[in-house]
Amino acid sequence: MSESEVVRELLWKAAGAVPVPESRGGEEVFARAARLRWRRRAAVTGVVAAVVAGGVVVGSGVLPGGRGESVAASPTAGEFGGGAAGFRKLLPGDVGKVREVSLLRLIKGVPNAPLPKDVGPYDGDYAVTRDGGTGYITVRVMTAKAVKAKGVGEDPCAPKHQPLEMIKCTSEKVPGGALLSIIQWAGIKATQPTYNGTELNAGLRLKDGTLLSIRDSTGFLGKGSQGPLLKTFPLTRTQLRELALKPELRP
Repeated sequence: MSESEVVRELLWKAAGAVPVPESRGGEEVFARAARLRWRRRAAVTGVVAAVVAGGVVVGSGVLPGGRGESVAASPTAGEFGGGAAGFRKLLPGDVGKVREVSLLRLIKGVPNAPLPKDVGPYDGDYAVTRDGGTGYITVRVMTAKAVKAKGVGEDPCAPKHQPLEMIKCTSEKVPGGALLSIIQWAGIKATQPTYNGTELNAGLRLKDGTLLSIRDSTGFLGKGSQGPLLKTFPLTRTQLRELALKPELRP
């Protein structure tokens, strides 16, 4: 069995922490598998931002250099400041320092990369810094039309073949006829030293088909990183649930 075949077999067994072989061929196989895992997450949760942030796990081909340098002082951090103040008021008082950033620009290293069109009033990426680490909260609203076009299922906890990285998934009916699902995902390790930390994804499917998605991530390491991973999620599962139910996030 060739080296690439060995790597592919290990990847399909979800051995996310398996070191990438030194050969270019093995690295490309690993990168493709990482992208596939992110597509599966996005398909299950409907979190559009997960695809953007997923660029951080596909290897040095996406992140120039790929050696973990921080760009906290770089313009690519994309500190807009406009929505952060209002969004911060919706969060617990002890959450930490909150800044509005662009994960797409951080990960790609392109300060002027075009951003996705906002649907909700607080759509965007927010860096949360506390205790020496930095995590991220991403808010994104999808219209019913977009949800249907992407084929996002109503209940992400129901698929017959759930991704192996899914640690825990719960769904509940909430007032107004909406369905709230919260998924915990394992961290993903790809081409060294790139790593994406564990995260919680909340999805609120409204009665009219609109989907509010919130990504609650402990952060990432690699080019574009704003600091070490948070030791805990920016928001606890309970706090994430409370945020997802706030009407202020909806169009």
